[in-house]
Amino acid sequence: MTFTRKFLTVVGAASAISLVAAVDASAAIPFGRVIDGKATYYDNVGPSACGPNIDASAEVLVAVSPVFWTTPNPNNDPLCRNVFVEVMHNGKKVRAKVKDKCMGCDRDHVDLSLPAFRRLANPDRGVIDVKWKFVRG
Repeated sequence: MTFTRKFLTVVGAASAISLVAAVDASAAIPFGRVIDGKATYYDNVGPSACGPNIDASAEVLVAVSPVFWTTPNPNNDPLCRNVFVEVMHNGKKVRAKVKDKCMGCDRDHVDLSLPAFRRLANPDRGVIDVKWKFVRG
């Protein structure tokens, strides 16, 4: 086997492994599974785990637990690819795009932006019981 052919075989195998890893990572997001949990809110302005700057005081978005992130560079994570979280509380519902990672959140906790939280409850409450699920955009 020539060097070029060996190189192309190795590169092709590496590409296939990367593609499978991306598919598997996306499959790890439990789309549609309703989770009983808690929601808090934040109003940070600046860089997000998905890359671009955010304004959590003005945008409807959500930060989710690190347990759902699957890549070393969060900017490349499947969660940053048109994934939303639908959150329900007392008959109200909000749909927020995943744009950030909540380092203090466990598996059932979501951190909503201030405008998203306001659609469900008064921010003075601080923490609310919710049902939520991942949905595709």
